[in-house]
Amino acid sequence: MRRAMTLLLTLVLLVAMAGDGLGKTRKKKAKKKRPKVASTITVPVDVGIGPTANWFTGVIGDDQQFHYGLKLDIAAIIDQQTIKANKQRIPKKYRKMAMSMKEVVYRPFWWLPDSFLISPKLNHSFMYGVTLRPIVLGLPLIDNGFMKFSLSAGLLVTYAYMGNDTWVDKGYAKDSMHFLRPGADAKAELLLKLSKSFLVSWGWDSHFYVPQRVGAGPLEGLGENLLEESVWHNGQAFVMLHFRFPYTTKL
Repeated sequence: MRRAMTLLLTLVLLVAMAGDGLGKTRKKKAKKKRPKVASTITVPVDVGIGPTANWFTGVIGDDQQFHYGLKLDIAAIIDQQTIKANKQRIPKKYRKMAMSMKEVVYRPFWWLPDSFLISPKLNHSFMYGVTLRPIVLGLPLIDNGFMKFSLSAGLLVTYAYMGNDTWVDKGYAKDSMHFLRPGADAKAELLLKLSKSFLVSWGWDSHFYVPQRVGAGPLEGLGENLLEESVWHNGQAFVMLHFRFPYTTKL
């Protein structure tokens, strides 16, 4: 975690540090002493968790409209307050640029699950699984200090054990399947900053997968009627509660 926090600060000040380093090698005689600053930095860590409702396109959603689960998000935040508290670390010619940045979000734990499927059998269907989202690119469209609306896209992989008591009756090979597929997603999220330590967000996340035929294994052929008789899309609605707390690390 300490290395992650150090890297997060480096992302914000990378250009500044590089330029400053070059200046030192070229102008050793003109080097000026800077005031000593603390060797630690404190940044907010955001932990978000909340329920999801998952809508799978096609025959898998015929019996039960939504399957349920949990969404998880852990990120380190460099906000304006953090930048101002550490402005002495920034060379003067780069301070204006750094101070114009509202917020930088860094997710060091890319290997943690993005969401879980936890949907016991209600009528005929059940579903249990996990989704990883290791690569993400995001763009905030609105950020006024209280409300933040952002769009993001990423690469993901999902494993799920799912089934339905009626699949064999409908002509599929089995009543259950091990779904394992890579994919990509597009997410829209609205975040409300109710206080410095408590935030709420909700949104929609569309997961698109390489199709896998219903009742078949990950390595089996796709067959005919690909979109109607395979798992290829999950539309995920979510609500999350976010808790932020300070984390201090050495640089």
